[in-house]
Amino acid sequence: MKKNLNFKIINSWIRICGLLLLVFLIIAGYFYFFLTPLESELRVIFLDIGQGDAILIQTKTKNILIDGGPDREIIYKLDQYIAAHQRKIDLMILTHPDGDHLNGLVEVLRRWPVDNFLETGIKGSSPAYLDLQRLISERDLPVYYSVNLKKIVLSPDLEMEILWPLNSGNNLIKEDPNSLSLVLKLSHQDNTFLLTGDADHEVEEKILDIYPCLESLVLKVGHHGSKYSSGLSFLQKVKPTYAVISVGQDNNFGHPSLRVLDNLQQVSAQVLRTDQKGDIIFESNGQNLNLKTAR
Repeated sequence: MKKNLNFKIINSWIRICGLLLLVFLIIAGYFYFFLTPLESELRVIFLDIGQGDAILIQTKTKNILIDGGPDREIIYKLDQYIAAHQRKIDLMILTHPDGDHLNGLVEVLRRWPVDNFLETGIKGSSPAYLDLQRLISERDLPVYYSVNLKKIVLSPDLEMEILWPLNSGNNLIKEDPNSLSLVLKLSHQDNTFLLTGDADHEVEEKILDIYPCLESLVLKVGHHGSKYSSGLSFLQKVKPTYAVISVGQDNNFGHPSLRVLDNLQQVSAQVLRTDQKGDIIFESNGQNLNLKTAR
């Protein structure tokens, strides 16, 4: 009877040890995938934060956050990709003051050290926007306006060009915020990313008039794939290999539009959706571009 009991105890310990080993391997695999030291010179992550936009740009020394999504989900996402000893946002960028881009930034400002803030100067009136401005003031955070900048040089081989809007100020407060959304082009030698925020058809055409050469390897599809963005003429000029759509599952807006998906198919772009793929990760050494997705 005693031998039987000992045998059962040993079997139980084997099962427990086996389960612990499995949990360890799962956790180790997770951290290997997400938190391995950045070996490439650049990592651009389109974060799956539901119906909204949030993009984390990482170099070996800098973390840049463009928009923060609609809620505090961004906090958990940043913890996945930024190690504790590098816990800082060097530059926070707000493309425009809509809640699905803005709200998460408020949560980040409450919890994370942030060195610099960039916006268009277009004012919002929501409680979240007022909270954002209060936190910026309390932190005495340096604020830069896109109208005063044409280019942000992050390293000798990495720069971010501000394509739109061309001006800002009180005269633009009454405009549709989407039409004044920041449009940025990130260039890392041969690899380029066109980040269009919520820019609409009209803005796309104006940008084409000003910048006839817009070819980009990666396109962040405008306005979550809305039918009011991603016109065929614009896509034919950009010629993206990859088209990333930041969109929530079962959203109430019908995003992405079938028309937009058809336009992307016509230009032979590989469509990557956060609602289907989770976080979408590009790693660049300036020549090669590697793609990973969370699922």
